[in-house]
Amino acid sequence: MSTETFDARDDRAAALWADEKQGDGWTPARQAALNAWLAGRPDRQRLLEQHEALIADPAVLWVARRAAHRTAKPGLFASTPAWVKIWAPAGLAACVACAALFVATSSLRGEMIVGRRGVPQAVALADGSAVRLNGASKVRVLLGDTERRLRLYGEGFFEVAHDAGRPFTVEAEGVRITAVGTRFNVDSLETPDGPMVEVVVFEGAVDVTPTKGGVVRIRAGERGRVLKAGVQRASLRQPEAKTDLPSWTRGWLELDETTLTSVIGDLKRTTGVEVSLSDPKLGRALVSGRFSYENPENALAAIARLHGLRLTRKDAGHYLLSEA
Repeated sequence: MSTETFDARDDRAAALWADEKQGDGWTPARQAALNAWLAGRPDRQRLLEQHEALIADPAVLWVARRAAHRTAKPGLFASTPAWVKIWAPAGLAACVACAALFVATSSLRGEMIVGRRGVPQAVALADGSAVRLNGASKVRVLLGDTERRLRLYGEGFFEVAHDAGRPFTVEAEGVRITAVGTRFNVDSLETPDGPMVEVVVFEGAVDVTPTKGGVVRIRAGERGRVLKAGVQRASLRQPEAKTDLPSWTRGWLELDETTLTSVIGDLKRTTGVEVSLSDPKLGRALVSGRFSYENPENALAAIARLHGLRLTRKDAGHYLLSEA
């Protein structure tokens, strides 16, 4: 695991752009200038999106206001945005660091944890909880006085320390998963029908709140899948509650009627292997079984045999699945 690194100059510029966009003076000319700055630079686009998310984040904004209140002259805070005065000159990396500096008075800690390919190691959080990230996944952690909130991109396994006064919530693709003293896994997947969030509970229970609809409680030994705002709950064939950790943390890809599109995304995130489909409709095939991450080609070959497909190796780390 590692913390995310940033280009300091681009990071500062992204912070200034994000703040300027919040103001009333944003014009088509400024948008054109921003587009020119972003052109051909996905790294700058990511920095801008992260700064915009931070500006909108109530927890981080609360720290900014505390900092502005401590440093500004009387009357300055009311007329000057705290984000400009405190965060924009420092940039995104400093935003996260400054949030940690105020822990003595606010108990708010914010950081981005980024996963690496290979067998993941547990990362201990300040509240006593732990998180493991699968492959190229990441999670932003915000620990406050009244809540613990994490924003997940990819897949993560969470072991939650009990704290009745501070709910522990993981957000993924707009879905909110609130722990009820538990260990659980959350995965963001791409399917032929759109993004899906899958929650598997190992111990205790979680409350899953989709973007629309009511809360659904998922208990140990159950799986919840959120697709198009609906929650589908089912018992696992082999309850995960009987194991200590999800199979991916031990180097295994364990599938239970998972779409081929989701499997391809999982392999890419975990091993770096790229798989193309000759026909997008093939992605709807449901895959079940247990495969090793150590040899993704063998896993793909087995899946191809099971579904009557042809596996072609195009070049190193790139494969094609097509109808036989």
